[in-house]
Amino acid sequence: MSDDSAGKPPVAGVLPSFQSMTIVEIAEGVAGPLCGMYMADLGARVIKIEPPEGDRAREWGPPMVGDTAAIFCHLNRGKQSVRIDLCAEAGRAALDSILAGADAVVFHADPDIRCEMALDWADMLARHPRLVVVDINDLGETGPFSQEPSSELVLQAMSGFTRYMGASGGDPCRVGYEIGWVGAGIHAHQAMLAGLLHVRASGEGQIVRVSMLKALMSMKTILLAAQVEPDKWLGFHLNGPRWLPDTGWKTSDGQVTFDFRHGERDAWVQFVQSIGLGHLADDPAYKDWRSTIYIGDRKHAEGKVYHPWFASVTSDEASARINGLGGISMKFNDYSEVLANEQVRLLEPVVEVPGAQPGESQQMNRALKFATALASPLRPAPRLGEHNAAVLGSVDGADGGASARGGQS
Repeated sequence: MSDDSAGKPPVAGVLPSFQSMTIVEIAEGVAGPLCGMYMADLGARVIKIEPPEGDRAREWGPPMVGDTAAIFCHLNRGKQSVRIDLCAEAGRAALDSILAGADAVVFHADPDIRCEMALDWADMLARHPRLVVVDINDLGETGPFSQEPSSELVLQAMSGFTRYMGASGGDPCRVGYEIGWVGAGIHAHQAMLAGLLHVRASGEGQIVRVSMLKALMSMKTILLAAQVEPDKWLGFHLNGPRWLPDTGWKTSDGQVTFDFRHGERDAWVQFVQSIGLGHLADDPAYKDWRSTIYIGDRKHAEGKVYHPWFASVTSDEASARINGLGGISMKFNDYSEVLANEQVRLLEPVVEVPGAQPGESQQMNRALKFATALASPLRPAPRLGEHNAAVLGSVDGADGGASARGGQS
């Protein structure tokens, strides 16, 4: 198998342990490609196996970058695209040859496509004993729904995440973000790193299965751990679904957060004195002062006394007063304000991708920042089948059946 990095000196500043790795990605959508993106960001060579029609996320626009969705450009940056029909015998043979030179593979497919591909990972591992396989499924390997396709809404509904949005007694609400898909991608990346460490220590490959539903359930750890006596339903972490939605404090130009931590009653007293509410310090109803400013039912009742002052000042003025006394206050940013925020800008959340098309050149940066080594420079997402010749050219000329279906080379 051809390897772009073969025989070349390591890139200065790049983590050499990842630069020498080859990762194969057989996954569409978000979860699997996110895992692959993290590996590419660290410097690994990531070969993305796409069906003849391409990853469905290529059409998930607008916005579009040319004829490709922006979300695909982000999730698949720095990868090589190889167009192979894995539902055909020739395609599976080509995949086997690619896996012979790979360190790990991440796989995710709908149940019906999974059956058509008929990939036997145990058999693969027998032929490639140092391979790490991360197999992502939707709802589990067995059970009444294991062969049913899911969606972000299904994952949130089954995991109970919908309980934490909206008002108590109201309709269940979907978290307005792909938390299930992204959470599964993060778990898959952790699984791959753990598997690679296992190979390094033992020389033996590993199959790791990641359920998207289970990954989302694991993200509720503190909530489920607190629910030891469901009949009593006691405890701070169990009140979230019953309390009114936690919102900001309305100022003249927006909303801000407002809190003084436990043990900081003196600071709270200074605050109420500064806004003309010093009498609250001696009011029995405010003995539990923090419950009147923090999340919970009392904030919506006893907290009304603070409303006139917040409404009379700007968000910046409110935060300056609270923070100046040792409290915690931040403005709720809208989209236009997030990346303009000075603290956010210092984190360098946006990075320029060299060689990318207009509209694709600015992308969200990786979250990691190494003190003594850098990850690989970011590269743009590939065109469909762009690397067929480079990858498959050394696999006895095989094209995995893609050319018969219009595949690029």
